[in-house]
Amino acid sequence: MVSSAQKKLLKQMTSIENRLAVVSEYTRLWQEYFKFFSDGIDEKDHITEQQEKQFFQLMNILGVNHFRFSEMAGEYFKDGEMILDVIGRTPSLDAIKHMSDAQFSPLLIDWHTLFISMNKTIGKLKPQLPPPPPQK
Repeated sequence: MVSSAQKKLLKQMTSIENRLAVVSEYTRLWQEYFKFFSDGIDEKDHITEQQEKQFFQLMNILGVNHFRFSEMAGEYFKDGEMILDVIGRTPSLDAIKHMSDAQFSPLLIDWHTLFISMNKTIGKLKPQLPPPPPQK
């Protein structure tokens, strides 16, 4: 049996405000992830251990929060598996550095496709927010 406290928590977690906050934050993290490799990584570029660590931490955060994002985005976002596919193709900055153009170009296209879908999801959730209280 579900207690009233559990019902209240569930209602708060699934509120449109919370859904929008979760989706917006995940989209922001997705953009941060892209910044690591958006301009490509040349063979001559030196990747530091600190950069790899930061990249790994961000990928970990994206992975851990993927389910929550997918649940909160709900019916407005259908590409959850594609997110995992893109993350899976980028295990490290060094792996990205050694990608051929034939591998890197589709990665960029898929990242952008997902980013657009995430922003469309935000656009579909925002109109569901309750109107602000009238100002006095």
